[in-house]
Amino acid sequence: MPKTSIQKLNKTIQDLVAEVADNLRDATDKTGEEAQEALQNASAALSRAAHHLAEQARETGAGLAQRTREEVQEHPWATAALIASAAALIGLVAARRLGIPPAAGE
Repeated sequence: MPKTSIQKLNKTIQDLVAEVADNLRDATDKTGEEAQEALQNASAALSRAAHHLAEQARETGAGLAQRTREEVQEHPWATAALIASAAALIGLVAARRLGIPPAAGE
């Protein structure tokens, strides 16, 4: 995700959080129906924030998946080596946690 996209998302989140905080502050100053309305506004703002974050995550995930596919297609041997290295490291960590002694030469 480019830096400008992260900055935009951060600003949007800050704005939505400020809106929720304002609505909740407003609710504490009111009673009855007015308080209920202010809480509903805060709830709606939270819902918008959650929807926005979910949409942003979906877009980011799709972009990441596409870039990953492209990298794998462009560099299949490097990808295979990376996966093999990761599998070896995971196996080594798992073996140590299980108390399996290292093979000779390690």
